[in-house]
Amino acid sequence: MTNRRDFLKRSLLGAAAAVTLPAVFPSEASAKPSSVSTSNFKIGHQLWNVRDMLEKDAEGTLRLMAKLGFEGIEYSGMTAPPFPSGINYRLLQNKYNLACCGIHHGLTEWLTKGPDPLMEYGYILGNTDLCCHWLEDSQRGSLENYLSHAKFFNELMPILKRNGFNFYYHNHNFEFNEVFNGKYAMDIMLENTDPSLFLMEFHISGLPAELNLVKFIEKLGGRLLKMHIPVLDRDGKVSLSQDIIDAAKASGSCKWFIIEQNVPDKPGCESLARSIDILREMLYK
Repeated sequence: MTNRRDFLKRSLLGAAAAVTLPAVFPSEASAKPSSVSTSNFKIGHQLWNVRDMLEKDAEGTLRLMAKLGFEGIEYSGMTAPPFPSGINYRLLQNKYNLACCGIHHGLTEWLTKGPDPLMEYGYILGNTDLCCHWLEDSQRGSLENYLSHAKFFNELMPILKRNGFNFYYHNHNFEFNEVFNGKYAMDIMLENTDPSLFLMEFHISGLPAELNLVKFIEKLGGRLLKMHIPVLDRDGKVSLSQDIIDAAKASGSCKWFIIEQNVPDKPGCESLARSIDILREMLYK
């Protein structure tokens, strides 16, 4: 017997496949950047950072992402108006040869909506990676809170896995600023979740100076699904050491390196273009 989720999965994946035919958008064949990598490592961009541009001109923003050389886009906060629907985004992805390399949802959204609508949105966008990227202030601050989150994730992740999705957690700095019984809050969640299902997108900006990023990446091992890095600058305003990139590459599980830009440099996004060049050089060393 076919249930609603199976029907939606087949229907949406079938619809998505139908719109990927090259003939649908033949005039846009030149939009694919010539510098797109054929290696195992891909460079993406988080759309949250260009949300104002998206609201005004979604197509123009995704066209710019492709021309800059990004291979994928990661969604965050894109599931509610005034942003376009999932199918409109999927059409634009196909038009400009951009993969969906992840979708962020806050813990509150996971708790209130449940997995079904978030999986459906993922099906439409052709994405298999769903994330928890934010805890509200009331959801932090105690060991009990973080143990409760770990319990919830352990219940959620098998549901996602059965339906073809990976789950990953995107950290900020508070998971490393809060310490309980001598352990970072982030470590508490890692230690109390299934290591085969609870994966991470490690965001390296703004973390405590005493945290050894390379050692943390090595400790994650195969749980490292993606790396989140800030905009880079050749003048050293924001730096990224080669050993961090090498550790992520050595994990064997990290395929996407996603650039996050808190203050977009509109309209040409010159710092994003520089960041892609720098990151690509580091990835292919």
